[in-house]
Amino acid sequence: MKNELKKDIPAVLEMLQARDPAWKHVKMLPKFKVLYQGWRVAELKQNVHSHLFYTKAWQRGWLSIDDWRRFRDYAMQ
Repeated sequence: MKNELKKDIPAVLEMLQARDPAWKHVKMLPKFKVLYQGWRVAELKQNVHSHLFYTKAWQRGWLSIDDWRRFRDYAMQ
């Protein structure tokens, strides 16, 4: 996928850290993964993508722009 059509998942973590300095603590990394898993479950309930899509996205560290925006909106609420 072209670089301009994808965004890194850790960019959402950086946004959370900018909003709330508590997210900068290393103990928040597992909570970020739980946040991603919660979003994944919500997306699976809506049949947006398959389970494998979200697993691979986490492993490679990026999402398409549209998926990333939905994750960002979920994380920032």
